[in-house]
Amino acid sequence: MKQIGFDKKFTLLAQEAHLTKNSILSGFDLLLKANFFQDKDGYFYSSFFNISIGVERILKLAIITNYMLTNHYSTPTIKQLRNQFGHDIKSLYGECMKLIPVYSPRRTEQPTLSAEDQDLIDFFTEYAMNSRYFNLNEVCEAKMDRSPLDKWLKIARSVYEQHTPYQVIQKSAMDLIYNMDRTGQPNGFTTYLNESGRPMMVFDCLHRQYVIQKSSPLVIWRLVEILRPIHLLLEAMSHKASEYEMSHGKPTMIVPHFEDFFYFLLADKTAIKRRKRWLDIFNS
Repeated sequence: MKQIGFDKKFTLLAQEAHLTKNSILSGFDLLLKANFFQDKDGYFYSSFFNISIGVERILKLAIITNYMLTNHYSTPTIKQLRNQFGHDIKSLYGECMKLIPVYSPRRTEQPTLSAEDQDLIDFFTEYAMNSRYFNLNEVCEAKMDRSPLDKWLKIARSVYEQHTPYQVIQKSAMDLIYNMDRTGQPNGFTTYLNESGRPMMVFDCLHRQYVIQKSSPLVIWRLVEILRPIHLLLEAMSHKASEYEMSHGKPTMIVPHFEDFFYFLLADKTAIKRRKRWLDIFNS
């Protein structure tokens, strides 16, 4: 929707920022709903889809804005953007990291990703580039690849174990066993198979659900930490753009204040672990 007093590019960039923001926030909400053995598997795929789209787009907003600021506000062609990056989130993120010292000179060191954060980047890169149609592709041409859900389970377990005290991990497993005893729930075999193809027991299924439930807020926290430098980069770019537009006598605003869209990436760990809803809160 066009607005009086704003350049057409401003409107398009602002709409893209709205789309990006909602994609990420929706992905967070869906991830909190997703779990196994509860007819909630679909939430995983919807979450992966939304997060991968949102992450790719916030990175491309930075790439395009930088191109505009370094090329007298001309823009890259679609072919340039597609040929250089496509849906490669990992490459896009690396390119954005190189821009941080340019727009934030006081911050000379690039943020470095931990091994678990790199796993998240790799997962969403793979999902964006190759795994969105995994189920149908595997049906049509079986390659016996690991599904996105199997890969995600490994990441979720790793994040849960990395950021949960050992005594809490042990106690939660024992509490689950005690609860099964109290309710008289037998720990027999189920019809579900684990990643190795072996039948899972009731405890295995319940514990997997527990780990997913506890890991999801932690994963969101890690994603926020991964994307926070991009929010700060876009904020610095917006200020640079404002200076450029004023100094060159641009009659209308062209680059939006991106910090108005992605301020949710400033949330701290405590708030993130407590939050049950994202889209409603940050879209109100």
